[in-house]
Amino acid sequence: MAAHNNSYSLPSQPLPLSPISMVDVFFPGLTNIPAALQQLQAGPNSYGRVLCICGLAVFFGRYTKDFFRALVATHFTSRVYVSHTNEAHDMLVAWLSSQPFSHKARSLLASVDARRRGSADDHSDENQKKPLQYSPWNGSFSFWYKNRLLTFSSIQKEGRVFREEEISVSCIGRSPDVLRELFSECRAEYLKLVKNKTSVFEHRDRSWKKTRAINKRPLDTVILDEQKKKALVEDIKAYLDPETQGWYSRRGIPYRKGYLLYGPPGTGKSSLSLSIAGACDLDIYILNLSSEDDSSLGKLFTELPKHCVVLVEDIDAVDATQSRQHGTVKTGQDETGSSTMGKSQRRVSLSALLNVLDGVGSQEGRVLIMTTNHAERLDAALIRPGRVDMKLELGCTNQDINARLFCAMFMHDDTLPDGSQRADEDTLRKLMTEFASKIPKQEFSAAEVQSFLMQYKRSPHMAVENAQEWVVSTREAKRQMRRADSWVLPEGGGILD
Repeated sequence: MAAHNNSYSLPSQPLPLSPISMVDVFFPGLTNIPAALQQLQAGPNSYGRVLCICGLAVFFGRYTKDFFRALVATHFTSRVYVSHTNEAHDMLVAWLSSQPFSHKARSLLASVDARRRGSADDHSDENQKKPLQYSPWNGSFSFWYKNRLLTFSSIQKEGRVFREEEISVSCIGRSPDVLRELFSECRAEYLKLVKNKTSVFEHRDRSWKKTRAINKRPLDTVILDEQKKKALVEDIKAYLDPETQGWYSRRGIPYRKGYLLYGPPGTGKSSLSLSIAGACDLDIYILNLSSEDDSSLGKLFTELPKHCVVLVEDIDAVDATQSRQHGTVKTGQDETGSSTMGKSQRRVSLSALLNVLDGVGSQEGRVLIMTTNHAERLDAALIRPGRVDMKLELGCTNQDINARLFCAMFMHDDTLPDGSQRADEDTLRKLMTEFASKIPKQEFSAAEVQSFLMQYKRSPHMAVENAQEWVVSTREAKRQMRRADSWVLPEGGGILD
């Protein structure tokens, strides 16, 4: 029994492993080629010869294909890459989506977002709710352009926060001229699409991204003090005049302009900024300081184009911009005594903000517009001359503004929204004068008055009749809100009776 067990016992030493050649590390299977060649020398009826020939063909074919592909891509192919954050990305995708061959792409992005221009679903009605749109996505396809075969490629890559799309267009040949012609055509078609529109850019993941294109708003639709509006618009247009930059340069003055629009909420600060961008044919870049830090803020300003409008709304909402004369704020309370629980901590420092506005490396040629509801809270260094060249107060309405708001609501069209005819012009002018006399001066914002008029857009008579009642009810609502805002929890977290 013992002898029987010993005959099947495992060896005390492990079996030696066959050594791996260094050649197999870099070229797997290459050391097996001599054995395959010996099989090829066998007789003509050997099945091994056929198998070896097939194996050698597969082995060398794989390396040969990769070699020639890399050789052509490196030395005989021209390629243009486009960043997903650049507006050239939108130009190319919009052009491709409008071409018939884009339907042949096997990888498509289906979207109901009307801001992204794609090819409409052939089986859908353009007037139906949320029609589907298609555009090339995460794949590649070839197409003919001016008798040249081009290849479009789209790859999804992991970004800092979101997945990023990297697209490229390539062609066989060492000259990229045909690619330049393609992008020139994309640009021309794109400019036709955004004609009479204002492109709005917002920042995400430390880069600017176009979020929408809206119709240009005429300046005469922004109803506020005409003298103030005229002074602001003329100053900006004079600054953007081509001869102005040379005038600045000859005198050694930095070519920058800054404006501060301040006043109560709803007085038209943001609307005026957007309208000015449209009137000057500029893109508008909306900056949210609370979501950035010092390094990302500098990067965003360096990426701004030479001519644009930079809009910083509610700049007083960032702690760094508030006056340092107010002293240190207690933890858990702001300077007014209100709780700061839930508010974001300061990330942008005042020095970094001042540096990007007019530092040595700050961008020139842009128009900076800052808005605030509380100009008195801003640090004096932020709004000193040189950083802010014009301060414009947009206050509540007066009798003239109220009359023009009424006129804008009821006197432009001949028919009402329900199809009925409007009152004659003389009657409307009498109603306009009566309405303006019922609204107190310097008490309500233009947004409040317009919101009230919108309730009676089908009946100017009803708007006049209910104006006095609206004034009383709005005053009471504001009084209640001020009373609620004045309730502050005492120290220790007690409850007020």
